Amino acid sequence: MSGTLIRGGRICDGTGRPMFQADLRIRGDRIAEIGPHLTVGDCRIVNADGLTVAPGFVDVHAHSDLSLLAAPEALGKISQGITSEISGNCGLSAFPVLTEEVRRHLNTIYRTYGVEITWSDFQSYAETLEHRRPAINAGFLCGHNTLRACILGYGEQRGTETDWNAMRQLLHHMLEQGALGFSTGLLYIPGRFAVPEELLTVAGALKEFQRPYATHLRSEGDGLLESIEEALAIARAGSGHLHISHLKTAQPRNWRKLDAVFDRLESARREGLLVTGDRYPYTWSQTSLSVILPPPYDKMTDAAIRERLRGNEEAVGKLVKELELTPPAWGRILLCSTGVRTVQRVLGKSMEEAAQILGTTPAALCVELMRQDAPGTMAAFSGMSETNLQRILQREEICCGTDETARPQGYEFGRSHPRGFGSFPRFIGLVRESFSLEEAIRKVSGLPAEVFHLRDRGRIVAGGYADLVLFDPERLKDRADFVTPHALCSGIDQVYVNGVLSYEKGEVRNRAGKILKK
Repeated sequence: MSGTLIRGGRICDGTGRPMFQADLRIRGDRIAEIGPHLTVGDCRIVNADGLTVAPGFVDVHAHSDLSLLAAPEALGKISQGITSEISGNCGLSAFPVLTEEVRRHLNTIYRTYGVEITWSDFQSYAETLEHRRPAINAGFLCGHNTLRACILGYGEQRGTETDWNAMRQLLHHMLEQGALGFSTGLLYIPGRFAVPEELLTVAGALKEFQRPYATHLRSEGDGLLESIEEALAIARAGSGHLHISHLKTAQPRNWRKLDAVFDRLESARREGLLVTGDRYPYTWSQTSLSVILPPPYDKMTDAAIRERLRGNEEAVGKLVKELELTPPAWGRILLCSTGVRTVQRVLGKSMEEAAQILGTTPAALCVELMRQDAPGTMAAFSGMSETNLQRILQREEICCGTDETARPQGYEFGRSHPRGFGSFPRFIGLVRESFSLEEAIRKVSGLPAEVFHLRDRGRIVAGGYADLVLFDPERLKDRADFVTPHALCSGIDQVYVNGVLSYEKGEVRNRAGKILKK
């Protein structure tokens, strides 16, 4: 048989238009024909009665740069209908790698995956991933933190105009090779050391290519509005397209700022800027536990923190005392993942609960985790508003992003935030509380494909790539939580990637993904 005929489904085409009943024919990696009562010919027939047929979902905020190499089946993503994802977010990409310092650093932070970093630029990285045949399509942004480290290392150097222009040229080269845009993570090392002149200079490389600037804002809380202004300025220096990663208002004292955020973004649109964003549908964030540490650790990489504390009992004792004198809200910090074996039994519990079970204090537990495995210890933090989450999801320019890696169902590469297995069903469900299913599907398919210029993807149209999800909207539900974060969602029957049946009945059937290049 030379094709597949999906018969009798309700087609939700990714544009937001009303659904319609029709047959759909796949030939090769493309949609060949859409219409009522298509002839069978030599096609394999798939009965889609009672199911919705949608374009494959696009995860615009992923971190699968190394996990796709280690676990190319990408079960956590494809099981929720994701057929394409964009990694290299928050300023961290797996390329370029031009110095041994950068290579060592990336090998350290990604050591869990057991993949040796041998490439040097986007082209050689993409070729390496291509050989692994990922189950989903993968596109990548060039991350500022990696880019800056190639020129200035991971220290607090300000740099010179010559350095900034070298970064700009390097970004230009990565964009020429097919990177989909530029990302920053100005909360993290070494991006947090960048002065405005540096960021404006580097972003200038985007002008020629008209690709987006995606940013993890310098602050999502107390300095939120100032960070929005900084991001808009960088976008103006580039292509004029700003994409705000995981848009949020962190900590209750900042929840009231959302109206002001929306006002600034609307003003920028009237000025002529294109402003888009993404959000995961949870009020618990997740990042390195090290973000709660006081100076001087707040200006050190996780690898440097570990080295500073190893064998240095004086430094360990001093840091424990500091955390006890000005403790964070330990009860609102969940321990999600670490390589420290003796702590595995308390994962998913708050630092307060975990310490009690282990017979220690939260501060002492935190410092011990930093001493043994700062690069691999992740935590979830409460502090976001459910009301603001719903308001953000209702914005027409907001896509869905998992902010997670593509993982297997086991925990061999650590434990995911529940969003790694449940974001898209949950996002669609929350959007449907205010809008139609058609609009919800547009926000996870057609819109993100448009934002990142994924040609012929994100919509069901004759001639487009056959990335498709067959699902039952009434059964579509996330089942992952912090106790069982890798539980598969319900309601997804089949997923096609580039015309190939790739996921069915809880299993990855084939790996037919492609590298997405501009």
